[in-house]
Amino acid sequence: MGTSKQLLPLADKPVIHHCLHTLLATAARPLVVVLGPGGEAVQESIAPFPVTIAWNRDPEGDMAGSVRAGLALLPPDCSGVLIHLVDHPLVTAATMQALCVAHLITPQSIVIPTCNGRQGHPTLFPRTILGELTPSVILRDIVRKDPARVLRIPVDDEGIFLDMDTPAEYEALRQRGS
Repeated sequence: MGTSKQLLPLADKPVIHHCLHTLLATAARPLVVVLGPGGEAVQESIAPFPVTIAWNRDPEGDMAGSVRAGLALLPPDCSGVLIHLVDHPLVTAATMQALCVAHLITPQSIVIPTCNGRQGHPTLFPRTILGELTPSVILRDIVRKDPARVLRIPVDDEGIFLDMDTPAEYEALRQRGS
């Protein structure tokens, strides 16, 4: 996209601010934001938020490396990890809260939201399951490993699959989010 996705404007604030305001409207705590190389401007932008910053300094780093960096900063009593990508800034707080509630009821399940029969993001993983994350195993592999441990919960939120990986997707998302 040529620039930091996190700092792209969406309505009246940067995309990452939308994500953090949504997360802060839920019971998900603590909040850990993982930043990559060049993330100093993002760190400055989110300084007012009650978050912990983790760094994935590997310029070739992948999402699994970022998850491992974030996991390292979570307290030992944290039973679940809600992995929310900045690429999905229009996910509602109600959806994220529904994932958290589902985790409390079935803490051994990977919880994935669905809308109109389609699965989306974010995903809530039991912390113990994230121990399966290795350099050769990615999150998708963990989800697919054992379908019996995946709980799909229906939500009324198209934000779960509204992504911004391309300039066209960002523009469409910007039109919806204004």
